[in-house]
Amino acid sequence: MIIALFGATGRTGRLVQDRLLARGDRVRALAREPAKLAPRSGLEVVGGDARDPDAVRHALEGTDAIVCCLGMRDITVPATDFSDSVRTIVEAARGAGVRRIVAIASAGVLRDARGGLRNQHGLPAAFANIAAEHTRNLHTLEGSGLDWTLMCPIDLVDAPPGRARWVFEDLPEGPHTGYADLADAIVTMLDRPDAHGRRVGVVSAPSP
Repeated sequence: MIIALFGATGRTGRLVQDRLLARGDRVRALAREPAKLAPRSGLEVVGGDARDPDAVRHALEGTDAIVCCLGMRDITVPATDFSDSVRTIVEAARGAGVRRIVAIASAGVLRDARGGLRNQHGLPAAFANIAAEHTRNLHTLEGSGLDWTLMCPIDLVDAPPGRARWVFEDLPEGPHTGYADLADAIVTMLDRPDAHGRRVGVVSAPSP
C-alpha cells in the first residue's frame, strides 16, 4: 500500500513510519521541515503544512490510506491548529477518494458510563485545551463519511516495546501506553475492516 503519513517527525509518527516501511508499504510523509526525515527506501517526503489544502491534496495523490499522528504543539495555549489540520485532511481525502484514515486522540474521547465522553468528567484543567481539540477531531471524523478509526491511548510514555492491548470503544486495564505499542496498534488497525467507524482504547502490557 501507499500510505500518506501526517506527523511523521513526531515520536509516534517516526515509529509508525518504521513499521510501515518494514512491512513493505510505501510512505509519503507531509512535513513542515522535510530535513528532519532522513532519506529511506520507500519513503517520499513532501514539504508543506497540514492546514494547507494544496499541500495535503498533493500528499494524498495516489495513496491508499492515511495515518494521522499529528498533535498539539503546546497544550497550555488554546489553539485549533491540530483540528484545522485534521479537517483539511478529511476534506482532501473525500476529494481524492481516499477512504481509510487512522488518527490519534486519547482515552478522553471514549464514552463514559456517566454519559458523554470521559474528558467531560473530572478532567484536570491542564488538559482542557488538548481535550477540546481531540473532541473536535472526533466530531470531524464522525461526520466525514470516511472509514475512520481513532486510536485512544492513555498516558503516553517512552517505554521499551511490549504488547499492545486494545478493545473497541473502551479502555483495557493498564497504567499507560508506550509509543512503540501505540505504533504497532495503529499499523494493525489499518488492515482491519471491523475497526472502521470505531474508537480503539489501547494500553501497554509487558511482553509475555
